Amino acid sequence: MISSKPASPLASVDLGRLVSPEAGRSAEMEAVWKYIQDEDSKLPDQSAMNLVEKRKIAALRNLRWNNCEPAVESVERLSLPGFSGAADVVCDLVVPGNVRPGCVVYMHGGGWVNGSIESCNRIARTLANALSLRVLNVDYRLAPEHPFPAGLHDCIAAWRWAVQEGGKSAGFSGPLAISGDSAGANLAVAVLLHELRARRRAADCGLLFYGVYDCDFETPSYQRFGSGFGLMRAGMEKFLDLYAPGGDGPDALRYDPLVSPARAPEALVARLPPLYLAAAGLDPLVCDSYNFACRLEESGVPYGLTVHEGVHHGFMQITERLSEARRAYELAADFFDNVTA
Repeated sequence: MISSKPASPLASVDLGRLVSPEAGRSAEMEAVWKYIQDEDSKLPDQSAMNLVEKRKIAALRNLRWNNCEPAVESVERLSLPGFSGAADVVCDLVVPGNVRPGCVVYMHGGGWVNGSIESCNRIARTLANALSLRVLNVDYRLAPEHPFPAGLHDCIAAWRWAVQEGGKSAGFSGPLAISGDSAGANLAVAVLLHELRARRRAADCGLLFYGVYDCDFETPSYQRFGSGFGLMRAGMEKFLDLYAPGGDGPDALRYDPLVSPARAPEALVARLPPLYLAAAGLDPLVCDSYNFACRLEESGVPYGLTVHEGVHHGFMQITERLSEARRAYELAADFFDNVTA
């Protein structure tokens, strides 16, 4: 019998159709979008606000998705040793009721500038329940007060703590994965690249949700979805300037592979563990996931790619209102189980 090669995950993705003028919201996403617009209309004008005030508004926006969180067995607040003598890193260890050995180290989104372990509490709990694994939710330092690589160093410190626990604690002795959403997915890949380059223990698997993998703001998805779909191109450009300052010259910090992982050298990309990429269809960043998946395929890295059509960036926060969000966790859990079995 002649066995056929499994189809590439990219084969099922028609990028031209995804970014076409016909691309639109699902009925559920349309209802959520109307709700968001109504709620946001009640918030104060941010045009004259400073960064601290804007963060408070961002926290209020996240709060609407983080009430009535999924039940878990426990949430323990930890203070872990910082990277190379830096201050301790605060994390929440989320333990589901059906826990099995292993751990997922999770980094929240927010453009490296906003967000906290509270802002992604729903994601951390939902992921823990979906995988039946502990989730270490990392409260890394934010830019611009702490630009690159400060936040990344905090994530590396949390990862190394989980690795250390895996060597001495039965509860952490199973698969170790790394995960994140948006800028958190960027940090998750940067941790992998950093540790591989340092010849240290990398993850068994990565679960990456609508991540930032490059600094190219001219992609078809930025042109199609850069305004009117929640996440704004102008906002992403500002976030990157704050996280990796120094302009856009040929040697700019934004081109460092630990800031733009899709630009990592081939030899390093080829050493990455299996990665699962979940993208939102109506997202300026959908091309980031598609292009990074192309790099993984060219390098022979096992990967999965799902484009969740009809939904915005950040949709995995909205599990109570979006069936596509619930499906996203199921697919991520299936990939994890397949590659770590």
